[in-house]
Amino acid sequence: MTDQLFLPIHHKKLPESIFGGFEERDLNPGDGPVEVSESLSGKLLLQKLIASRFEIQAPEIITKKYEKPRVYYNGNEISVSFSHTPGAVSGAISKEYIVGLDMESLNRNVHPRLTSRMKHPREEDALYSGDSTLRIWTLKEAALKAIGTGLRVPMNSVCLKKESEDEYSVEFNDGKEAKICSFQESNQWISICYYKSSTSP
Repeated sequence: MTDQLFLPIHHKKLPESIFGGFEERDLNPGDGPVEVSESLSGKLLLQKLIASRFEIQAPEIITKKYEKPRVYYNGNEISVSFSHTPGAVSGAISKEYIVGLDMESLNRNVHPRLTSRMKHPREEDALYSGDSTLRIWTLKEAALKAIGTGLRVPMNSVCLKKESEDEYSVEFNDGKEAKICSFQESNQWISICYYKSSTSP
C-alpha cells in the first residue's frame, strides 16, 4: 500500500479531544481478500492519527473480525474506530471519549424499504423524511460501532433524535445515551458517535 498523508477532519460540533482523519485510498488487490485490505488500510490510518495527535509511534493495534478495533499504549487504551467505502478510509481516535465511526459514499444506492427495518418505534417520522436513508444508516452504524456490537445488533434497537443540522443524540436499548456528529466530507457521509467511558452504554 502506498503511504500518503491523511486529511484531518474535525467538525465544530465535535469535542476537541476527538481527532479524525480521511484518506482517498483504493483497496489493493495484492493485499488479499477485501476484509484484509480494509483492515490493513484502517490500521495504517489509525497509526498515522495516533502518531499525529499523541506522538505515539508504535501503539498496539488489535483488529478482530466483527469486533471493534482496540489500541493500547503503555497499558492505556485509546478508543478508535474506522470505516471504508470504495476508494476511501476514515478514522477517529480519542483518549477521553469512546468513539464509533461510520462512512458511506453519497453515491451508494440504498433501498427506501430499508427505513422500516432501521426505524425505532419511538423515532419521529420527521427524522426519516428530513434526512436521507443513507445518512441515517451511518448514524445508526456509528452508534453500534461505539458500543462494540456493529451490525450484530439490529439498527432499530437504537433511538435517534435530531438536535441540530449536524448533531444527534442516540439512546440505546438499556437507556444509556450518546451524541453523534454527522457531516459530509469529500463526497462521503461521515458520522461519529461518542460518549464518556464513565457513562458507558
